[in-house]
Amino acid sequence: MKLVIVESPNKVRKIKDFLGADFRVAASFGHMRDLPPTGGLSVEFIDGRIKPVYAMIERSARHVKELSELAKKAEEVILATDPDREGEAIAWHVSQLLGDRKYSRVVFHAVTKAEVQKAMAKPRPIDQHLVDAQQARRVLDRVVGWVVSPTLRKVSKDARSAGRVQSVALRLVADREKDIAKHKTVDYFVLSARLEKNGAPPPFAAKLITWKDHPLGQRLRDPALAEKTVDWAKTVPWRVLSCDRRDSARNPPPPFTTATVQQAASVRLGFNPDATMKHLQALFEDGKITYHRTDSTALSPEGLAEARAVIKKEFPPEYLPKTPIVHATKSANAQEAHEAIRPTHPETGADALGGGDAGKLYRLIWQRFVACQMAPGRDQITTIDVACAPDEWKNEKGEPVPRGVFQAKGKVLLFDGWRRLAGEDATEEAKKKGKREGDEEEDGDGELPMLDPGDPLTLLGLDALKRSTKPPPRYTQASLIKKLEAEGIGRPSTYAAIMRVILERGYVTEEKRKLHATPLGVSASDFLVRHYTGNFIDMDYTRRLEDDLDKIARGEASWEKIVTEASFAVIALARGAGLWYDPLIPRPPRKS
Repeated sequence: MKLVIVESPNKVRKIKDFLGADFRVAASFGHMRDLPPTGGLSVEFIDGRIKPVYAMIERSARHVKELSELAKKAEEVILATDPDREGEAIAWHVSQLLGDRKYSRVVFHAVTKAEVQKAMAKPRPIDQHLVDAQQARRVLDRVVGWVVSPTLRKVSKDARSAGRVQSVALRLVADREKDIAKHKTVDYFVLSARLEKNGAPPPFAAKLITWKDHPLGQRLRDPALAEKTVDWAKTVPWRVLSCDRRDSARNPPPPFTTATVQQAASVRLGFNPDATMKHLQALFEDGKITYHRTDSTALSPEGLAEARAVIKKEFPPEYLPKTPIVHATKSANAQEAHEAIRPTHPETGADALGGGDAGKLYRLIWQRFVACQMAPGRDQITTIDVACAPDEWKNEKGEPVPRGVFQAKGKVLLFDGWRRLAGEDATEEAKKKGKREGDEEEDGDGELPMLDPGDPLTLLGLDALKRSTKPPPRYTQASLIKKLEAEGIGRPSTYAAIMRVILERGYVTEEKRKLHATPLGVSASDFLVRHYTGNFIDMDYTRRLEDDLDKIARGEASWEKIVTEASFAVIALARGAGLWYDPLIPRPPRKS
């Protein structure tokens, strides 16, 4: 008998059916060993080096006993925990608890018969680099939380915790709260002209963008000047400066990663990241999608072939590109061995799981997966620049220039391509929504006439539209995750937990899906900035540390060295400010 140990009991029966009678499948029920939650730091510093002191998790005692009994009867123990750093560490901890036996490690990137059998044919040893990478993050998070959290009591007894990445997320929300409070509303006027080529409709709208050879950004701040300009402009000639018409290709977005699926599920479905991750976990364990904790946009040859087969079957020939589309992964630290999130059986269709929340999320993943291999969309973009009083002003070089330049933009759909299936990308939807809520006007959609430079125009109407500047938009959970990912802060699998913690701790509230920093959150953030600037509270520092932690996973750096130095740095700041002292933790060794 060979014993296969997975993390979740939900996978046991399915995997057992894939493997047959010679295998016994059992679950670890997640982590079985960890740093104890109480009783001390549980991290020792010996001769300037760091050593975690792990203990069995109390709820795991029964599971460890059961696995030990099964392992005694097995000729081999196969560790099949999840295919990431966390899963690698769980496999290592299980091997430490079960003792000296014959172990091998396999990873299932999808809970399907083909993937399970393929993985079983390629066993390997435990990857100690990945284990060390997980240990490094776990230990460093413990040190920061253990050292810094008590110092927050100086802010308020309700300030419960600080975290290495959680604190950066809080700072972003708190700083945005301050920016909103400091914002002063300024009124301005957008001059919008309705124009027509003499005797040749259709009419079109154009907005003032340049005045006396200086860009305005569509704004005039002086109401008297705006009114005077409107009256004057009605008396002067107008003509076309330029008319540019071009085709624009809209390439399909890449398949989902952990971070982008959380953002899209928030924008499209209204799911918070916690709910999204729970549904993803269930879909993975049920064999419906590939592994959902990934920062790679790569697709396997099998995945590419399956997407193209669906497109060939369901769409006209022009929607299938001649060759597969390769989406480059932007993250330098992406685990390229992982695929992007995709359906395991896309041929069953987008609605295979029905209309429940998990089914809605599956449909979103299915659409994005198939769309990422569809032909680009094409739009026709027309830009018309119009001269108001064409030769009435001279620039600094003495050259005649228009006193005012108005601009019209139009867009016409030529070919929908991937948008026929997936619609507007959720990221683009968020951008458009932010623009509508911001200071500037949206560019127009619709067809514009084709005009020639010098064509005279008739002014049908001119209005000064009053607008007001708006403060920067509040973060949503989706946009905060997008910001953290763009800055290289944290890892996608942790974002849901970060959002949950800052909300549960009372540092942030959520109103109509917008994140508001509470007075407690602002005070806590200010306190951390005041005492820990140059350390975990700064994005630059945290980004560099994330890079160092990823070097550990690649085997390019010592986890003990990086974590020891980072731990002593935060301890020194706390001690130096007189905030915290533990005589059991030695002072950092002096550098030679």
